[in-house]
Amino acid sequence: MKHDVPKAGRSGFTVVEGRQVHYLEWGPSGAAPLVCLHGGGQTAYMWEELGDALRSRYHVLAPDLPAHGDSDPVDDPDLSRHALAATIPALLDEFGIDRAVFIGASLGGITSLTLAATRPERVAAMVLVDIGHRLEDEGVNRIIEFMTRHESFASLDEAATEVAAYLPNRSNVKPDNLRRNLRQRPDGRWEWKHSLGRRMRSADFKFGGWRELTAGLDEEMPHLTCPVLVLRGAKSDVLSDEGAEEVAALIPDARLATITSAGHHAAGDNPQSTVDVVSGFLIELGW
Repeated sequence: MKHDVPKAGRSGFTVVEGRQVHYLEWGPSGAAPLVCLHGGGQTAYMWEELGDALRSRYHVLAPDLPAHGDSDPVDDPDLSRHALAATIPALLDEFGIDRAVFIGASLGGITSLTLAATRPERVAAMVLVDIGHRLEDEGVNRIIEFMTRHESFASLDEAATEVAAYLPNRSNVKPDNLRRNLRQRPDGRWEWKHSLGRRMRSADFKFGGWRELTAGLDEEMPHLTCPVLVLRGAKSDVLSDEGAEEVAALIPDARLATITSAGHHAAGDNPQSTVDVVSGFLIELGW
């Protein structure tokens, strides 16, 4: 089967520091760069609508994060935010990108924040999609439960039924599109491409929860020097209104916006509103 090419975009592979990385991109390579980082358990395809919408003005680059999609893992069993962020500068160098605006959802937002704190010269601005330093246990636990509930699926239709129940704000989950997130094993069953669920089900895995994953972010945020747009899905059970307001208050140059009719997965739940708000922010920056 041919590799899935996103609408009006490109799909490719490269090797960065000995590790295979799968990426999607839209627009001319010489245009102002946007780097889009997906959430935990997802893939670069979550940015398909945004990439298609912004390709006439920007070079949109969306990699699969380590141990996600078709990218190799990193040598870090905990998949810490610092290990993820450390992979980004070499990837930027591979594409000739000095500085970029980063758009990060959930785990991708944590990675973007960490990069902005450790390598501020590479981050011109950020859009944080439904992520902060203080998250809601109920929403995070619902994500973990979904990731660990199914070892595999008998069919793409079965997987689509489960995904639709997990994402009530999503109007249509197409089984065939889940080939982007699942791979078929020799026994015919379908398993997630990401390794998070398998890691969490292993006997020796110790997950410290979101507090461990986000530890130190609240200390780093006040020192960020780039403009930041904090986006929250109006129906999110992961980032509360108060949590989003705290993020915007901690970051010196931040503004806050809400995506209506969307939960934690705001970019997929309401792609048009996400595109509109992000585009307005980029115009404001003059990027």
